[in-house]
Amino acid sequence: MSVIQNDNIEKFDERDPEILLKKVDNPRVKSLTKKARFALDDQGKPLSKAKTFAYRDALFEAMLHRAHIDPTLVAYGEENRDWGGAFAVYRGLTEALPYHRLFNTPISEGAIAGSAVGYAVSGGRVVAELMYCDFLGRAGDEVFNQMSKWQSMSAGMLKMPLVLRVSVGSKYGAQHSQDWTSVVAHIPGLKVMFPATPYDAKGMLNLALRGTDPVVFFESQKLYDMGEFFVKEGVPEGYYEIEEGEPVIRRTGKDLTIVSIGAALYTALDAAESLEKNHHLDIEVIDSRFLNPLNYTTIIESVKKTGKIVLVSEACERGSFLYTMAGQISQLAFDYLDGPPVIIGARNWITPAAEMEEMFFPQKEWRVDAIHERLYPLSGHQVTTIQTTGEMLRRNRCGI
Repeated sequence: MSVIQNDNIEKFDERDPEILLKKVDNPRVKSLTKKARFALDDQGKPLSKAKTFAYRDALFEAMLHRAHIDPTLVAYGEENRDWGGAFAVYRGLTEALPYHRLFNTPISEGAIAGSAVGYAVSGGRVVAELMYCDFLGRAGDEVFNQMSKWQSMSAGMLKMPLVLRVSVGSKYGAQHSQDWTSVVAHIPGLKVMFPATPYDAKGMLNLALRGTDPVVFFESQKLYDMGEFFVKEGVPEGYYEIEEGEPVIRRTGKDLTIVSIGAALYTALDAAESLEKNHHLDIEVIDSRFLNPLNYTTIIESVKKTGKIVLVSEACERGSFLYTMAGQISQLAFDYLDGPPVIIGARNWITPAAEMEEMFFPQKEWRVDAIHERLYPLSGHQVTTIQTTGEMLRRNRCGI
């Protein structure tokens, strides 16, 4: 996707948006004024989730903002209007918009994505939702061939102001817990975003909702009730955007770099704290935020400083986007690396039931053991998981 193609368009029609309820009268807007927009109190202790402005609230504010500006904006998907929308993201939006601007669809991902493409190329802005990433395959042609390509195939005459919100699940077993970011990032023409914090969720959705390029917007179900732990000023009530393609440093360090995608940020930070406490290592943690476009400059500068890098996500390790990142980093920072990039993803197998997820998704201990085994022998460290190169060979030989 050429950056030149993307336009910033506030609204696709000059008429007034059809709104059922003013912002000042919206019950969710009122309730959010009572919530803390930073998740820690004055003593640095986490506030209760009931009192904290959360990731789902950030998405709601971005949607409400654009809905009040662009009369063509429509949003739809499975259970988008009832019960506050899927995972309560659209609670308050339901009361604000008439049915033809926010509505439920049948369980047909192909129809959801296909109709969204048609509406977008016809001159409207659309936010369509696939409740579970696993069913992206049901919309394969619509996403991979239609959504991604019509803008380029028309030499930019057609625009594709389509944001496809895709939820990445957990605790729902084999067919509702997969992360397919690598599949989508492989397709030319699609922008791919995966915010891990409320601040980024709002700013990145704002960014997506003002452009004209097609965006697949991933959200982890693990994060919907997560507060903002990084921006001390909290999530702004007003409008702002995150700079496109720019990763962010969440923790500074000089001994080793960890780069994360999505919800893996939080276990990466846990590993960094453990390494500092038990081994006096100063770990830098970078949240990629974007998969495409992605500016590698921040990551490369970190590698120049630390000489070592670990890449983590919750997608299955085989074929993960982490390997694309590792390949780029190996070429761009080869002279600065003291060892190969280490990649840690979920097991290369079918997602198990909830009570077995800790054996499937990457844990803090996996990261620490992998660093010990492959990069940085840790004095006195007791290995609790198997992360050796021999184990890597065995798993690949067995197809797991």
